[in-house]
Amino acid sequence: MSIRSIFFFFLLFFLGFFFYQFVYVSQNPHIPSSVQKQKKPVHILIISSWRSGSSFLGQIFNHHQDVFYLFEPGHSIWMRFRKEGATLLHYLVRDLIHSLFTCDVSSLQQYLPRGGKQISEMSFFSESRALCSPPSCSGYIPSGGFDRQKCFYRCKNATLDKMAEACTKYSHVVMKTVRIFDLSVLLPLFRDPALDLRILHLVRDPRAVASSRKYFSLSVDDRIVLKGFIGNNNIASTQVMEKICNAQLAINKLAMAAVPVLHDRYMLIRHEDLALEPVKNVKDIYEFVGLKMSDDMERWIHNITHGEDKEKRGFMTFSRQSSKVVQKWRTTMDFKNVKEIQHVCKDAMEHFGYLPVKSIKEQKNMTLDLIL
Repeated sequence: MSIRSIFFFFLLFFLGFFFYQFVYVSQNPHIPSSVQKQKKPVHILIISSWRSGSSFLGQIFNHHQDVFYLFEPGHSIWMRFRKEGATLLHYLVRDLIHSLFTCDVSSLQQYLPRGGKQISEMSFFSESRALCSPPSCSGYIPSGGFDRQKCFYRCKNATLDKMAEACTKYSHVVMKTVRIFDLSVLLPLFRDPALDLRILHLVRDPRAVASSRKYFSLSVDDRIVLKGFIGNNNIASTQVMEKICNAQLAINKLAMAAVPVLHDRYMLIRHEDLALEPVKNVKDIYEFVGLKMSDDMERWIHNITHGEDKEKRGFMTFSRQSSKVVQKWRTTMDFKNVKEIQHVCKDAMEHFGYLPVKSIKEQKNMTLDLIL
């Protein structure tokens, strides 16, 4: 064989290898990750408090086709250890969130009632579109809307292994929790090279939070929040609100102090801003986490925040005019209670830009803007 023939042989070999690696492998999603280098997914954690609009923000992600979303993964831990305090349970919740971000469901199984054989052991599994879609569930394929009830009955027997498989198919993994009161607990996650973690910190006017809490049974959660801070069985709502307000304030202050670690990884969102200008703010949030806003998504967000979800089978079946929800506490809350909340949450209100009212007249005057 001549030198020229040998040269052309090796040239063809390397050209063929190049074509396989950079054309076939890069464009074929079925090539195993050991052969194909896949881009690391973005991991997003929404932290907030009860009745602050975190479910709404979570559903904005849940409705996006590129997102694998889980609703309150820490709930199973709190229900398993009801006699413990939030401070101790922080670390269990943190470690579970870390595992689930990497699509490892083994940690979750130990907290579920029957050992995690089926996703129905998770209290809120039907809140997740991804858990009600293939490959997690083949019995129900959402189309033209999403029906929680159909998802619950048709997908309740799906296994957690299928959930883990589904998790790997998405570019963004999102979770929301109201069970983190200390941002320092999460800081080790930012040092994990396997994670690309972003924090979305959602806050709301404490008076609106306190007003909304009255309509929900949160006694189990409240006892865990106040563990070590109460000497008897009587839990006052103002005690809980004081703890929540101080926690939200501390989270934001630590985030501002930890800029070298959290640079471009922490975003503060006020529920009121999101409610009053939903499309604009969702676009900003999507840009922060690297998601694109489609025309369908923009239309859905507008409809869901303007009470125009006529079919009542979308993710937000409780859709209403969000701008009215922002002011609702002013017409339903007793002024005495308003003053109590303003007292215990004074620092947080001032920090996040919520103005106090000094009289019933100011509270009822809807032309008076209380949000800086």
